[in-house]
Amino acid sequence: YNLLSNYDQIDRTDIKSRILNNYFDIIIFGSIRRSSRFFEEATNSKSKIIFIDGEDNITIDNKILNKGVYFKRELISNEHDNVYPINCCIPKNKIIHKINTRPKLVLAPLIPHRYSTYIYSKEQDYYKMWQDSIFGLSYVHGGWWEAVRYYEMLMNGCIPLILNIDKCPEKTLTKLPKKLLFDIFKQYSWILNKYFPPFIYKKKFLTFSKFYLYLNDLFKKKHTSESFIKRYPEVIQIKEKLLEYTKANLTTEHIVKSMISDTLKYYK
Repeated sequence: YNLLSNYDQIDRTDIKSRILNNYFDIIIFGSIRRSSRFFEEATNSKSKIIFIDGEDNITIDNKILNKGVYFKRELISNEHDNVYPINCCIPKNKIIHKINTRPKLVLAPLIPHRYSTYIYSKEQDYYKMWQDSIFGLSYVHGGWWEAVRYYEMLMNGCIPLILNIDKCPEKTLTKLPKKLLFDIFKQYSWILNKYFPPFIYKKKFLTFSKFYLYLNDLFKKKHTSESFIKRYPEVIQIKEKLLEYTKANLTTEHIVKSMISDTLKYYK
C-alpha cells in the first residue's frame, strides 16, 4: 500500500479518447470482475487486452473469455490457449535483505483464522513476528489455495508449513516452489504434533491421529528455537534458499514481466 512514488506523474487525462485512437499498446483490466470501465471501447480497439481475475472462485467469465488474454487466480483446469494462471505477489522493497539466523520461536504464534492470535496493529510488528519464527503454519481456507500469508512468511524469512500442498492443482500457485514446500512439510511437519490440535487446526483438519501424536509427544522434551537449529542446522540454509527464490520469482515486477511476456507471445 502507498508505495508508488510516481503515481501522480502519470497523465491520466482523456483516457476514453486515447483508447478510441489506439494510443495504448496494452490495456490491463486489473480486476475485471469488479470494474469493466471502458470495456467496449478497449475490446474494439487495436490494443492488446489483459484481463486479471483475482477473485475467490474457480470460474472463468465466458463473456470476456475471447476478448483478450485472461489471467486467472485459482485456475483449476485450462482448456483455453488464452487463459493463464496468476499468483499474488509482493513489492521487492518489502522483502528482507537477509534472514534472522537466531529466531526466537520454532512455530510462529499467528494461527490462520484463529483470530485471537491476530494481535498486530503495526505492519512492522507483524513482519517481525514472521522474522522471529523458524516455521509458520498455513492451510487452505474456504476452498481457495491462494493466500497472501505465504508471501508474507517468505518475504520475512519464515518457512511455510502448508497443509495438503501436495493436493494443490497444477495450474494454481504456479509461481510458488510447491515441490520444495511439500518436501519441507514432509520433513518438518512433526513439530506441529507439539501443539494442542484444536488450537492450530480448523475442525476439518482435526483427526484422531493428530490427537494421538500430540499425546504421544506430550511428555517428550520440547525444542527451543536455539536447540532446534543446533540439531537441524539445515533450516538456516532452507530459509536462505526460500528468500532468494522469493526475490527472484515472487515480486510484483517479476509477475508483471511474466504476464506481459505471455500476452505478447499469445498475440504473436
